[in-house]
Amino acid sequence: MARDAAEQGARPQGPVVWLHAPPPLERAAAAELIRALHAERAGLGFLVTDTGAAPDWTGGLGRLPGLHLAAAPRETGRQVTDFLAAWQPTIAIFYPETLPMTVATQAHGRRTILFLIARELPESWRTRWRLGTNPTRRVLRRFDRVFAQSRACADQMKAMGVSQVQLSPCGPLSEGSAVLRCSEAEREALARLMGGRPAWLAACTRRAEEPVVVAAHSAAIRQAHRLLLLLAPDDPARGPALARRLRDEGWAVTLRSEDEEPETETQIYVADTEGELGLWLRLAPVTFVGGTFAADGGPDPYHAAALGSAIIHGPATGGHPAHYRQLAAAGAAQLARDEHELAEAVADLLSPDRAAELASAAWAVSTEGSTATERVVRRMLEALDLAEAG
Repeated sequence: MARDAAEQGARPQGPVVWLHAPPPLERAAAAELIRALHAERAGLGFLVTDTGAAPDWTGGLGRLPGLHLAAAPRETGRQVTDFLAAWQPTIAIFYPETLPMTVATQAHGRRTILFLIARELPESWRTRWRLGTNPTRRVLRRFDRVFAQSRACADQMKAMGVSQVQLSPCGPLSEGSAVLRCSEAEREALARLMGGRPAWLAACTRRAEEPVVVAAHSAAIRQAHRLLLLLAPDDPARGPALARRLRDEGWAVTLRSEDEEPETETQIYVADTEGELGLWLRLAPVTFVGGTFAADGGPDPYHAAALGSAIIHGPATGGHPAHYRQLAAAGAAQLARDEHELAEAVADLLSPDRAAELASAAWAVSTEGSTATERVVRRMLEALDLAEAG
């Protein structure tokens, strides 16, 4: 990966895809878009810029061949001209929140093909529109495609003067695969040991949440006497102490880090090993996402959704707000505010039909971005083909 490569005369050969300053909420999807373009077309160069300095994020792109990070030029003087002459981007990808009007206009003048990806319009754009000043409208007419990630955004773009030919409603883009891996041999062995027992997972729980989870398990186990709780603390090092405390409370507990297995009598299996969340999600049809009662943390709920586990969460969803909003809008997750609601949610989802209903809806939400990303990639590849043919 290179920084400021153009200053060293190191523009890659062939077409260059320029991605400028995706907002924080768009960075994961932007990185996935770059990965998808790279996978579809060998020999592409990629330039990622930010305002004022080279980007301090890579979105997992650090090892991608042909990737360069650089500071975007200021929108005055010769900097824009020199930058565009040095990099000669074939296509450029911008976002409304960070769109450099002068740079985009000059790039279009150099026959760079412009794309805009919009989740929503910035307030400043809506204010300009209401006041009747239209520099933004003029710039938007220069874009090959404006990809709107919601119907409301598409309507706003039409009101800004984007033509039907330019506008492509696409939905939220994929943020990459949420599927966590696991050892299939381990999964099969543990599934045999569990013998078809009903089970639920409390994933990456904070210390303060564990009494709530255990209390909910105590209530739910009255309805399903063979119910097994897979309890995976956020810090695996806490596993042995957690197991001792639970045993002192009278629970039948086995401990993963001691190579103990869930036996017929086991009520709580403390899953205190690193890197095995994918294993527990495959074994549990129902998952409570830890870190959501108070911490605004915990794993991405899409990990559970992608593996077909129904999702329960607390009210503190600030760790992955967009994903929780999308799950809530689809009725694909169940909110529990305290131990009583958690127990009720677990009992409700012990019904295989009910768990499958929630899990199916969550899976659909977690994977819908793949189609949108494929659509954007397809149009960009068509634009690259036309540029190369011309």
